[in-house]
Amino acid sequence: MHEWQSYYLINLTLRRSLSVWLTIGLCGTLPLTSLAQFTIDDTIKVLRNVEITDSRLQLFSEGSQVSEILPQVTGYAAASNLSQLLMKYSAVNVRSYGISGLSTASLRGSGSNHTPVFWEGINLQSSMNGSLDLTLMPAFFLDEISLQHGSLGAIYGAGTLGGAIHLRSSLEPTSGLSGKLFQQLGSFGDQQTGVQLQYGNQQSIMRVRAFYRSAENDFPYNNIYRVRPEQRQNAGINQKGVLAEFYQKISPQQNIEIKYWLQDNYVEIPGVAAASTSNQGTQTDLFHRMVVNWMLNRANHQIRARTAFLGHRLVYNDNIIENSLNEAISWISEVESTFYFGDRQWLLVGGNHTYEQAEVSNYGVQPPQRHRTALFASYQTQFHERLETTLGLRETLIDEEWSPILPSLSLAYSAGKHWKLRSKIARSYNLPTFNDLYWSGLSQGNPNLQPESGWGADLGVEVQPEFDRWKLQGSLTAFSNWFNNWLQWVPHENSQWSPVNVQRVWSRGLEATANARYEVENDFSFRLWGLYSYTRSTKEEIKAGGNPAALYKQLIYTPFHQGKASALLHYYRWEFGSTVNIIGPQFTDETNNQILPSYATTDISLVYRWQINNSHQLTVNSSLNNIFNHEYEVRQGFPMPGRNYQVNIIYQFN
Repeated sequence: MHEWQSYYLINLTLRRSLSVWLTIGLCGTLPLTSLAQFTIDDTIKVLRNVEITDSRLQLFSEGSQVSEILPQVTGYAAASNLSQLLMKYSAVNVRSYGISGLSTASLRGSGSNHTPVFWEGINLQSSMNGSLDLTLMPAFFLDEISLQHGSLGAIYGAGTLGGAIHLRSSLEPTSGLSGKLFQQLGSFGDQQTGVQLQYGNQQSIMRVRAFYRSAENDFPYNNIYRVRPEQRQNAGINQKGVLAEFYQKISPQQNIEIKYWLQDNYVEIPGVAAASTSNQGTQTDLFHRMVVNWMLNRANHQIRARTAFLGHRLVYNDNIIENSLNEAISWISEVESTFYFGDRQWLLVGGNHTYEQAEVSNYGVQPPQRHRTALFASYQTQFHERLETTLGLRETLIDEEWSPILPSLSLAYSAGKHWKLRSKIARSYNLPTFNDLYWSGLSQGNPNLQPESGWGADLGVEVQPEFDRWKLQGSLTAFSNWFNNWLQWVPHENSQWSPVNVQRVWSRGLEATANARYEVENDFSFRLWGLYSYTRSTKEEIKAGGNPAALYKQLIYTPFHQGKASALLHYYRWEFGSTVNIIGPQFTDETNNQILPSYATTDISLVYRWQINNSHQLTVNSSLNNIFNHEYEVRQGFPMPGRNYQVNIIYQFN
C-alpha cells in the first residue's frame, strides 16, 4: 500500500467517523450515579479493575448461548493454535485443509464467512475473502476464548449469521517483574519457543509476548486415492510474532489500553492427495493489528471508545502463479456508552465506523473501498427479579445505501435457584466480499450481488445443580436459522465461475453441553466435560443459476452429528487428561452423492507442576494425540496426521 494512500484513507476515515464519536461522546457526559458498585442478584456485571472488556458480551447476551474454553485449557495448550483448540473443546465445525493448511470456523450450519472472529471487540474477518485462517492464531497470545451462538446482527453487525468467536488477551494486576518461558517439541519437526515478560504497579502494566514456531509436518500416511503409503510433502510452516500490551490508569475513573500484534507467517501449501503431481504452493502472511481502548467511569455510566488499524499483506506462489500480491487495510472506530437506571435497567448506545480497502491485481486498476457507519442500541430490563428482557437495534449506512434494520429480542427467565430458561430471535446480514464483487480473470466477480440476510431463533434451558462436593452445569438449546440470498460461486457455459445469490438455506438443530466437577480439597479434583450437536442445514429454495438437484440436500462439509468430551483428574502436582473428538459423516458435493467418512480421535495428556518456591514454577505438559492412529480427513484429499506427540516445558516467575 503506498504511503500517500494510507495517509489519505486514515484522514478520510477519521473525518467520516468524527460525527459518530462526537454524538456518542456527548451522550457520555450525562451525570448519573456510580456503575462500578452495582450488582443484580449476586451476579457481578462490572468490569475488573484493570480490564477494558466488551460490555455487549458481558451485559447484553443473557438470552444468547455463550460458551467458554476454560482458561486452564488454553494455558496448558500454549503451543497450539486456535484451530486445534476449537476442534477439541468447542461446538465449532472447523474446516481444515490439513495440519498446516487453511482452517476456518462454522457454527450452526452456516458458512465459514458467517462466523467472524473478534479480537478485543474488533472483527478480524478479511474484506477480501470474508474469512480468517485459525491456524495463524497462536493460543499463546490468547487468555480468553468465548463463543456466542446464533444471529448477532443487532449487537455486532454484518457477518454474524451463525455466531461469533471472541478472543482476548487480559492483563491482570501485577507488582514488579514477572514472566513466562516455554519450549515445545513435537512430532514431524514441530518446535516452538515463547517468552512473556510483564512489569507493572497499581497504575501501569506493560507486557510483551513473542513466539517462534517451525514444523516440517512431513508425516507418513496411507494415500487412499493412490492406494500406497506416502509422506506428506510441502506442508511446512514457519511463524514468528510479537504482542505488546500497555495499560495505564489515568485517574480513578479513566483507563487506557494499547495493544499491538505483529506476525509473520510462511506456509507451504500441500496438494490434494489424489493429484498426480505435487503442489509447490507457498503463502506468506504479514499482518499488523493495533487497538487502543479507553474507558471512563462516571456516575451510573460508562463510556468506552476504541480505534483499531488492521493491515494484511499476502503473497501467494505456486507452480503457475508467481508472486501474487494482495494487500488489505481496515480502520475501525467505535464509541459506546452504557447507562444504568435504578436497579433493573441497562441501556447501551453506540456507533461504529469501518473503512476497508484492498489492493489486488485481479481487482483492476482502482482498489475497491467501502465505508460502513452504524448506530446501535440495546436495552435490558428485569421484571419481578426473574425475567430479564433485552431489545437490540442496529442500522448501518454502507457507502451511500442503508442496510436493513437489524432487531433482536431475547428473554432469560430464572425458573428456580438452579434453572434458567432463555430464548432469542434476531436478524442478521452479510455483505459480499471484495473477491465476490470485483474479481476478474478466469473467474469473474459480480457487482450486482445482494447481501445475504437471515433470521435466527433460539430456545434453551440451563441447569446448575449442586450435590455435596459435585458442581454440575448443563444446557440444551434448540435453534432455527433462515438464510436468504445465500451466495455461491457457480460455473457458466464459457467455463468461467462467478458468484450469484442462488438459494435459501434453513439450518436447525440441537446443542447440548454438560460439565461436572468433583472437588475434595485443593489437592484432588475431577472434571468431566462434554458436548453434542445435531445440525440439519438444507437448501430450501434454488434460484436461477443454481443446481435444482441440490434442493433439500445437506450443505457440504456440515456434519449432522458432532460430539466432544474430556476428562481431567488433578492429584497434588499431577494432572491426567483425555479428550475424544467424534465427527459424523459429511457430504462433499451439493447433491449429497459423495461422502467424507466419519472419524474419531482420542488424545491423552499428562501434566506435572513443580512449585519451586513462592516465586518460581515449572510445568511439564506432555500429550499423545490420536493414540489409536486413526486415518481421517477433515477436508477431502487433505489427510491429517496419525499418532503424534507434543511436550511443553513452561517456566514461570513473579
